[in-house]
Amino acid sequence: MNRVALSLAVLSLLTVAGAPLHAQDAAPAAAPAPDLKRGKLLFIQCRACHELKAGEPNKVGPNLHGLIGRKSASVADFNYSAALKGLNVTWDPVTLDKWIERPSALAPGTAMAFAGIASATDRASLIAYLVQETQ
Repeated sequence: MNRVALSLAVLSLLTVAGAPLHAQDAAPAAAPAPDLKRGKLLFIQCRACHELKAGEPNKVGPNLHGLIGRKSASVADFNYSAALKGLNVTWDPVTLDKWIERPSALAPGTAMAFAGIASATDRASLIAYLVQETQ
């Protein structure tokens, strides 16, 4: 997936759900665009367990370099929980949004000790930052 497609996918996460009832109805309003500075700030809470750059070591969590388009539980030298081994997803902005909102909802029994981020705008900002920083 190229950057334009990823950006559109991230922006689609922010679109208010719903379709017009009639042709004259206005299109759904969109939330503000993802904020990379906010995403970087939000990543501080992730940094205790994850690295972003190629060649950096795994920590409590796997290195996230190359995350977008990667299958779950696929970092060769990381020991994933059974919940992650059984998840079988490909990480993209939509799946990451579900994961970051509440990891235990996507993978019940995960060992990841992170409650999640409720704000869709904050999740979109963090995902945009991850897309940029993990390539």
